[in-house]
Amino acid sequence: MHRVLQACLFLLLMISEAAADADVLPAQASKEISVLYYLAMARGHLLASIELSRSSKMDQAVVHSRHALDEAWTELARLLPIEESHAMRNKLDAMNEAVALKLSGQQIEDAHKAVSRYLSELTEASFASNLPRTNQRLELIRLLLKQASAEYDEAWHDFELHDAAEYQDGYAFVAVANAELEMIYPELRARNAKAAADIERTIARLTGAWPSPQPPEKPLMSKPILHALVASLEINARQLSR
Repeated sequence: MHRVLQACLFLLLMISEAAADADVLPAQASKEISVLYYLAMARGHLLASIELSRSSKMDQAVVHSRHALDEAWTELARLLPIEESHAMRNKLDAMNEAVALKLSGQQIEDAHKAVSRYLSELTEASFASNLPRTNQRLELIRLLLKQASAEYDEAWHDFELHDAAEYQDGYAFVAVANAELEMIYPELRARNAKAAADIERTIARLTGAWPSPQPPEKPLMSKPILHALVASLEINARQLSR
């Protein structure tokens, strides 16, 4: 009975964490944006996992490799064709097992490289063909930063660290958003140089709240300032999407 209760509590925790991610995604979001969002979630969790494993924080790394399955793949399984869903699951399982079993660093790196390559290719194939790709990336970036902000809120209670994993999620989602921005900065500057420069400054400031996957002793940015920076980026992203 005790084991059954533990299993139920674990399942409820996974459901609540997945729901928290889903809350950021608008109910009316297109299938394409939904797929891109959950792929980005997976990429973020795997980034946190590989960086923590490189620092020999294996117990923390496995939390994130598992979240790529529990929080991202479970949603994508409903959205992707069954062949792609199964292929993604196999690669995520390989990464999760490599970390959980504490295989060699090279084996973990190889598993991460394989799943990252697959997710990158799947991401590029998942954009809507009838909409500007840059606009879709801007929407994805906006969602990633809103999710990172929500993770920051959960990570810190006043000046005390409440949940290191939530902090690490935020770190990884900002990193994924930054990588997406790097791909479109030239076009953004051509569209509106001032708005693009504002976004570049804003993302640099946001990154300062997460200098590494390891949480600092106290928060480096107040929640109101972080929320204001995310809101500012949203305004500029909307200008650039016109």
